[in-house]
Amino acid sequence: MVRRNIPLVEQVLHELVSDIDRGEYAHADGMLPSEADLALNFKVSRATVRDALSRLETAGVVIRRHGVGTFVNQFVTEHPAGLQDWFEEAHGFVDALTSLGGDPQVLVLRSVIEPAGEMSTRLQLPSHENPVIILEKVITSAGAPLIHSLNAIPLALLPSELQAQGAELASQSDSTFRFLETYCHCRVHHQQSEIRATLAGAHLASVLAYAPTEPCLRVEEVAYSVDLVPLFYGLNHFRGDLVSFRQIRRPTLNLTNVPS
Repeated sequence: MVRRNIPLVEQVLHELVSDIDRGEYAHADGMLPSEADLALNFKVSRATVRDALSRLETAGVVIRRHGVGTFVNQFVTEHPAGLQDWFEEAHGFVDALTSLGGDPQVLVLRSVIEPAGEMSTRLQLPSHENPVIILEKVITSAGAPLIHSLNAIPLALLPSELQAQGAELASQSDSTFRFLETYCHCRVHHQQSEIRATLAGAHLASVLAYAPTEPCLRVEEVAYSVDLVPLFYGLNHFRGDLVSFRQIRRPTLNLTNVPS
């Protein structure tokens, strides 16, 4: 069932990903239903289905054979746990874990409005004193803490009449992406991330139920709108013993070698 407050193509995309991850099409040798049947099933237009399938094809998740049909890429069938990492697209941790069959829960540690401080540079704010919403949370799955996340969202992105409630609204949203879309009327176009390994340390060890000397994957990022306005700063730490990533790398098409 699609929800009208989220773009239809994204809903269809995630429904298809979930179906593929569950092996929904294994009985048909990986062949998906026709565009018409999918449109009828999801109660959307064929154009919406076609857009979703095109994005799946670009990501390498499906293979479209002209005149035959659309098939799940064999790699996906053999490595279902790596499916979400095929998307070179910003999405929330909760959505990613849900699509992979998990049951993520979010524990909000704090949600407050504070001066941006040193984060003002990353968010391109004119002053350290510019207010931001600080949202700190832990994401768990199957009862185990997986991710510690700290996000800073410029308060000015909210309409003035909602700014006093900013911290409360952020804490009640299931993801920063949804908060931005629902209350700030802006969407994340892309994120720039810096990834490195680090030790958990005392604070992360306490919130992730992890040894201080154990490794974490540290991901520091800034999310931007389509017109390059910074929407949030994020600092995320993943438990090294429970979270891993698989990336599919493909060669770039070299047009210089194509015969004229």
